[in-house]
Amino acid sequence: MMRAVLRTLPVAARSLRAQPSAAFRPSAALVAAPSARRFAAAAVGPKPKHEDGTLQGRYATALFMASGGKLDKVYGDMAGLSAMMQESKDFKLLVETPGIDPESKVAALESICKKAGADGAVVNFLKVLVENKRIHMLQRIVDLFEVFYRAEKGLVPCKVTSAAALSSKEQGEVKKAMEKRAEKGSTLIMEFSTNPAILGGLVVKMGEAVFDNSVATRLERLQTQLLVPLN
Repeated sequence: MMRAVLRTLPVAARSLRAQPSAAFRPSAALVAAPSARRFAAAAVGPKPKHEDGTLQGRYATALFMASGGKLDKVYGDMAGLSAMMQESKDFKLLVETPGIDPESKVAALESICKKAGADGAVVNFLKVLVENKRIHMLQRIVDLFEVFYRAEKGLVPCKVTSAAALSSKEQGEVKKAMEKRAEKGSTLIMEFSTNPAILGGLVVKMGEAVFDNSVATRLERLQTQLLVPLN
C-alpha cells in the first residue's frame, strides 16, 4: 500500500525541493510519458456517471476511462496518493513545488509508485500531469476521481449531524430512514457528527440533497414568519 512507502520517501524528496528547472533536458522517462491527448485516446473505458467540466474533472475523467477493468485497483492507488499527501510533508512538497525540475519529479514518483505497487495507468497518469505542469492539481483530481468511483459503485455519502451523539439504535433508525429515500441499488456510507448549535433534530446531507430538520432551522423559519407584517 502507498502508506507503507512513507518511511522510505526520504532523501529523494527532500533533496529535490529547490532544484532549478531552467536548464531542464527531458529524460527518457519523461519523453516516453504519454501526452494528455495520447493518454485520453488510450482511455477506451466508459465515461463516469458523474460529469465534471473543470480542467481537473477532465483529467480525472481520462484516468477513469483508462482504468478499464482495474477501477478498484486504480482507485486504491489514487486514495493512497491522497493519504501520502496528508501524512508526508516531503511528498506534498514534491507534488506541489514548481521549482523541482520535471525529470527529478518523474524519477521520484516512479520510485514511490514502484515501491507501492501502483498500477501502470497511475504511473503514466502522473507523468502526464508532470509533463503538462498540472501535478499540483493532484489532490483535487483525486477528490473528483473518488466522486466518479462512488457514483460508479452506487456509494452515496450520508452525513448526519445531531446536537448530541446518537446511540447505535438511533443511528440504525436514521440509516433505515435514509435508505428509503436513497436511489434503489445504492449503498449509503454513513457518517455521524455532532453540533450543539443546531439545538436538536437532525441535519442530513445525502449526496447533493440536504434534509434540515434541526430545531435551530425551525426556530429561524418561525421567526421569519413572525416578522412578516400583517395585512
